[in-house]
Amino acid sequence: MVTALSLLNAPFLIPKPVTQLKTLPSAKPNSPFFFPSSFPSFPNLQQHRFNGQPPIAASLKEKVGCFKKTLSDFTSLNYWVVRDYYRLVDSVNALEPEIQRLSDEQLAAKTSEFKKRLNQGEAVSDIQAEAFAVVREAAKRKLGMRHFDVQIIGGAVLHDGSIAEMKTGEGKTLVSTLAAYLNALTGDGVHVVTVNDYLAQRDAEWMGRVHRFLGLSVGLIQKGMTAEERRINYQCDITYTNNSELGFDYLRDNLAGNNDQLVMRWPKPFHFAIVDEVDSVLVDEGRNPLLISGEASKDDARYPVAAKVAELLMRGLHYNIELKDNSVELTEEGIALAELALETNDLWDENDPWARFVMNALKAKEFYRRDVQYIVRNGKALIINELTGRVEEKRRWSEGIHQAVEAKEGLKIQADSVVVAQITYQSLFKLYPKLSGMTGTAKTEEKEFLKMFQMPVIEVPTNLPNIRKDLPIQAFATARGKWEYVSQEVEYMFRQGRPVLVGTTSVENSEYLSDLLQERNIPHSVLNARPKYAAREAEIIAQAGRKYAITISTNMAGRGTDIILGGNPKMLAREIIEDSLLSFLTREAPSIEVSDMAISRKVFSKVKVGPSSMALLAKAALMAKFVGKSEGKSWTHEEAKSIILESVEMSQLKPLKELQKLIDEQSEMYPLGPSIAITYLSVLKDCEVHCTKEGSEVKRLGGLHVIGTSLHESRRIDNQVSD
Repeated sequence: MVTALSLLNAPFLIPKPVTQLKTLPSAKPNSPFFFPSSFPSFPNLQQHRFNGQPPIAASLKEKVGCFKKTLSDFTSLNYWVVRDYYRLVDSVNALEPEIQRLSDEQLAAKTSEFKKRLNQGEAVSDIQAEAFAVVREAAKRKLGMRHFDVQIIGGAVLHDGSIAEMKTGEGKTLVSTLAAYLNALTGDGVHVVTVNDYLAQRDAEWMGRVHRFLGLSVGLIQKGMTAEERRINYQCDITYTNNSELGFDYLRDNLAGNNDQLVMRWPKPFHFAIVDEVDSVLVDEGRNPLLISGEASKDDARYPVAAKVAELLMRGLHYNIELKDNSVELTEEGIALAELALETNDLWDENDPWARFVMNALKAKEFYRRDVQYIVRNGKALIINELTGRVEEKRRWSEGIHQAVEAKEGLKIQADSVVVAQITYQSLFKLYPKLSGMTGTAKTEEKEFLKMFQMPVIEVPTNLPNIRKDLPIQAFATARGKWEYVSQEVEYMFRQGRPVLVGTTSVENSEYLSDLLQERNIPHSVLNARPKYAAREAEIIAQAGRKYAITISTNMAGRGTDIILGGNPKMLAREIIEDSLLSFLTREAPSIEVSDMAISRKVFSKVKVGPSSMALLAKAALMAKFVGKSEGKSWTHEEAKSIILESVEMSQLKPLKELQKLIDEQSEMYPLGPSIAITYLSVLKDCEVHCTKEGSEVKRLGGLHVIGTSLHESRRIDNQVSD
């Protein structure tokens, strides 16, 4: 680790000679494509922020813009809708003193009282304010988080079957507890739908504490679960799942031969759903079909032959492509050459048709690029979701395209398939009598939500004023010019110590930018679909708000880990525990390939652990050593990490006195779990102090700088919403 002071003399911070800088051939001093000759000042970057205007004029223009925005907000329908919701907020706030006086048992008993009142004929709306007040108090006691007034509004928007648009960091996950609890009181089941297994598990464990405390059952659907496990979890009052698992469970139930094979609540499997990242699920991926396939005829041997033929054919001479619809058309020369290579007289012969295989091979060659549309892992071609940057192991392209890609890469060909059941997300979620969603960006798709689902989009105001600055979009003549400029801007921000997050559209682009930053000796982290990066996803994002942190990522939708200025103290504390204890719990090296740029950690200021935490770490390490010896156990690296994770979760669920009591009771048996839990709590306090201090410094520097990139443009966002 190095200190911030020593960084000032680090080799990668020494300005490079002008001769080493790359510029565009036609660059002019006043051009947006001009690259500055000296990094310390970056005059053009600063000048561009005012669009060539003097600071006073830019400031005046900004004030006029703010006034216009305030006026338009006041005259909008959204303003009056939100204002109306404040009547509910006032009712919830008025009930708060009364609810606070209840004991834990009395608070939990409110659930039974609400259910009884509903059975006696009261409507859900009659108990809404009281139910929200109960959930707010339960969250305060179990999570240490009290819903803000604007979060109460967000919960009401969800309950009304609308879409709550809430800015990043405004606490959408906590908001969902309000509507989920209220609608679960009817006993018909509530589905909270996220975009991946990680988020579903996190929310079920984290937010589930509130629901379980209040007496509701919480279920979780995960990949790999048996039918019986799924059946039990779907019977719970509130079930957390991801959109993919939900869709496939519905399709499998429709293919079931008898009632014993059903896993969902039939005859009414759907009641109320809250969809996280609703624009991604219902719009971006809304028309993508979920398919259940059965094996068809096997033509495995034909795909590699067609791939070889495709290599012989030249675009423009033997075939032409249409980018608009990803189609291929063979020319007469191409047909003749293909027939000659395949020793056939007719590519479209009914008895021996080769045309489909050749056309698919050409499509795989032209339109399906490695590290963009797919990635090769463990001998398989896996699809990359272009919206989230994640690998989708269960998905396969249909109509022979996936087999053509496998043949192109020289992989084992998996049997072709026929579709036996399919449904799109839009059709799936239309089956819910009541549907709601939440996201940070839905207003642009409001017309589609209204047309398809009759769901209006309500913009929920931020708890504190938004201090983020959206800078102008910049267009570039070439992709090379864009990436050169982005790398310069990253270096400029790095010199200041500001954390930077760069969003890219593909694995290929993220690694290209990584190479440019390595040339400039700028430490950074990469997050994309490759295993060596994806395995450290939560850790990378948790560090993205620290001073000097540079993070390059594919699309961030659904990453699920908060970026906190100064760093995530919980993740830092867990890393310290793992660094101190893993070597004593296991001798096995981690199976994960570690990025060469793991050196980026070295630029972070070291967390100062206090004397009491050091003593607890030493005690836990000694105990871990003796547990391994006395029990003769040799844990794998993953098992050892699981032991630490379970202990960390124990620290969140049990009070300190109870943990100490467990240690006293198990003193003769090496109480490793409770000891690690107490150590974690002590280290966490030190990390919170460190992160708060560093976060204040990062905020003073200007906060997190976000650069979003597309094909030929770069969008820069200065400052996130305030804490």
